[in-house]
Amino acid sequence: MKKIALALALVLGAGVAVTVAQEAKPEAKTAAVRYVSAPSMKLHQELESHRVALAKFVSQHTVSVEIDYDREPVAAAPSLPGLPGMGGPDMSDPFFRYDIGPFSGLVVGPNHIVISDRCLGEFSKEGPSDAVEAITVTLPNGERWPARVVGRHQQIDLALLELDCVINETCPELQVLQFPSEKVKLSRGEGVIVVGRGQNPLGTLVNDGIVSALEREDGRAFQLDARIGNSTLGAPVVNSKGTLVGMVTFHNHPTFGQASGVSYAAYIHEVRDAYDAMKEGKFIPRPPAPFMGIGANKKWPDKPGLEIGNVVPGTGAEKAGLRMNDIITQVDGRDMNDLEDLLKLISEHKVGDTLKVKFIRGEEEKTVEVTLGARP
Repeated sequence: MKKIALALALVLGAGVAVTVAQEAKPEAKTAAVRYVSAPSMKLHQELESHRVALAKFVSQHTVSVEIDYDREPVAAAPSLPGLPGMGGPDMSDPFFRYDIGPFSGLVVGPNHIVISDRCLGEFSKEGPSDAVEAITVTLPNGERWPARVVGRHQQIDLALLELDCVINETCPELQVLQFPSEKVKLSRGEGVIVVGRGQNPLGTLVNDGIVSALEREDGRAFQLDARIGNSTLGAPVVNSKGTLVGMVTFHNHPTFGQASGVSYAAYIHEVRDAYDAMKEGKFIPRPPAPFMGIGANKKWPDKPGLEIGNVVPGTGAEKAGLRMNDIITQVDGRDMNDLEDLLKLISEHKVGDTLKVKFIRGEEEKTVEVTLGARP
């Protein structure tokens, strides 16, 4: 009886296995996968195509600029005890230095390139700093041309380079920028694209963002949140309509840091006016701009308060005793509801003026006097 039951179980088990195998056998034809098209898909694709076209258009105005420096050796930063690799900032690292390119340049004349003046070191009416040994411009067709400085305009952080060639004849795909006849109007929140030349001088580097503030550097520049590094310093900025609206300048490592998401661009009409002056051989120094020496962000949504995120060493803010995490509520009796309130108030003063700063540290309210220094 047991033998019969065992045989029956084996037969039934085999039958189940055959049935399962038959059910698992794939069909001769696999049904085609069908995707549901979202209503916004077409619009998204059109916007993406538009962005690619904008980047291609702007790249027709940009070149790569290399600046060779006679660099002094920089001592390695000391490591923290017991923590290998946790030393201070290595100032030979490109992340912390302006003199390590390549940079971007904007073609503004038959043989003229505009770059950010910060790439050239100390200001001199005779040209770049003594540390600059050579300047080389690489065109998109691979040709490399030596360049010389023929003008500097530090009020909007620009320098003019001259090449010994007719740029758009030597490299037909490069176009000379046609400056707008009127001021370009921007709106806060408006989308913009930055197009520069990357570490590969024949490649293109694209970053997008929004206009986050309109009045910077006494109204000469606007603020944008596109990621900016050495390679995109000097790159043109275009809006969604394809209009060139600015050029990346004024980038300040001690205050912002590379790729910090905080950068400025000079308005394109300011670039135009500066070019008119520089091509006549003018060297215009930067007037000393008042500088407190802090980075801060809004603390509360419903009341005044700017929380200090960093204090620049050696500035009036540090000397007055301000620290990270202090919350500034008033300056000279004015409520600090937004960072723009502080920047506007500082811009109304001059180097050497003293501001009365009221702030909160922990549970205690304090007041100090901060003497404005010159912006580095």
